[in-house]
Amino acid sequence: MDPVVAVLIVAGVALLLSMVCMVAFVKSRSARSELEEAPLTTRRVAEAAPDSRAVEAPRPEAGTLPEPDVPEPMHRFKIASGKDIKQCLFVILDWPGLDTNRRLARLLKEYNANYDAKLGVYKIRDSLAGYKLTIANSSPPGTLPPIHEGDDQPTVPGVSILIHFVSKRSVARNPETLIQITQTIASLGGHILDAERNVVSNEEFELLRQHAQASQAAATRVRHPS
Repeated sequence: MDPVVAVLIVAGVALLLSMVCMVAFVKSRSARSELEEAPLTTRRVAEAAPDSRAVEAPRPEAGTLPEPDVPEPMHRFKIASGKDIKQCLFVILDWPGLDTNRRLARLLKEYNANYDAKLGVYKIRDSLAGYKLTIANSSPPGTLPPIHEGDDQPTVPGVSILIHFVSKRSVARNPETLIQITQTIASLGGHILDAERNVVSNEEFELLRQHAQASQAAATRVRHPS
């Protein structure tokens, strides 16, 4: 055989083998890339998928829904006075004069109010309510004249009604005495204000009554659970 032909044959075989090896190498790399990308793709899909636990949050049962916090109505009348915290209402008389002085004196007598000459206030104790009321002047410094002594006393422009905070529980459960006295004084011809001098409506007093009834019902359930 011609040496030139033999060399060409050997070179052709070598070239063919190299091409086969190249094709096999390319296929191997492609398969390896697919294997490496498969977990990454799966992970991306898993990350993109919404969490069923987040979408379907557990729903509380109808009977276990938390009740919204409702502030006690008495908090509207709370003021700070030194170290003591008191409940406070004001009754401002529209037409103060001798007539309102007389009618206020009669009203205080009906409620068995005692005059404290040292402090210049009237004090009312209702044993059924379980707390004390202090009736003072609505104008500074808060001292009331002894209007029960006669007509020669200064005109009272209005009164403030104070309850020491230590009696908060009694007031919250039995606000009727506070409401009655306040509204009776206002019936002389005046309007009722809270500690911030905002008008207090009859609806808000009714809210106090409802809150007291709810408190009593809750206390009864605690003492006598079913």
